[in-house]
Amino acid sequence: MSSENIIYIDSHKEILSDKSKISQMKNDMQSGKVYIVKNIITEEKINKIKDYLINIGRHSLPNYKRIEEGCPNFHRLNLWDKRSYVQACFHQFVFFPWNQDMFNFFDVFQEIYYLRNLLSGNLKEKFLRIEPEENCVARIAFQFYPKGQGAMNEHMDPVGHHQVSVPILQMTKKGVDFKEGGAYVVLPSNKKIVLDDIASPGDVIYFHPRLTHGVDLIDPGSQIDWLSFEGRWMILFAVNKLFDNTQIEDAIDIVKASKASV
Repeated sequence: MSSENIIYIDSHKEILSDKSKISQMKNDMQSGKVYIVKNIITEEKINKIKDYLINIGRHSLPNYKRIEEGCPNFHRLNLWDKRSYVQACFHQFVFFPWNQDMFNFFDVFQEIYYLRNLLSGNLKEKFLRIEPEENCVARIAFQFYPKGQGAMNEHMDPVGHHQVSVPILQMTKKGVDFKEGGAYVVLPSNKKIVLDDIASPGDVIYFHPRLTHGVDLIDPGSQIDWLSFEGRWMILFAVNKLFDNTQIEDAIDIVKASKASV
């Protein structure tokens, strides 16, 4: 099932082993098309992960950690933090490949990183080893956008040897977990596509970093209750430079910084 701008595929395997399909996917994304790989993880597994993260979020203090070799996994709040390159409001849970975790996240989601790397012209396992490569590291970030306050300003991400896509995985369903708002991209034609309207929990979305994108306010007017953990959840599959790496661009490049209405 596909449309002019949205291409659905059933699994990573049909692309990972075919260089011509990888090249086609890269060209398609450069022209503004969005790829969605269906059902990478079950809703049952998603719910177990959410329960685990919610327990952490309710029973430990959020603290920001600099991305340095060997730093611990952590969770943090971003409440329109003016120090951030892109203004946003979410609760984030961060995992690194040098730390073990009970879900073995980097094994569960390795095919996403394999395709991410191959699209960038890298070896499929680049940035996934325990030791950082080129002072960069893979980073899995679970992001929760609460009802009534969760959002992210419009922006573009940089393109480089480390990425030509920053995949995201849906963990919630619009119309069930929240009613309004959600992640979106703006195509070269200026058509806005709300990703939460076209993808389901367990689906992975790939698009070009230079497409303008953001997160519209989740359920405007709702009572704000961070500890209910009601709202929108997603996973970001990133590659970030270490704190002391001055040789590549910062992880995020603001293009539009008009603060979302809250």
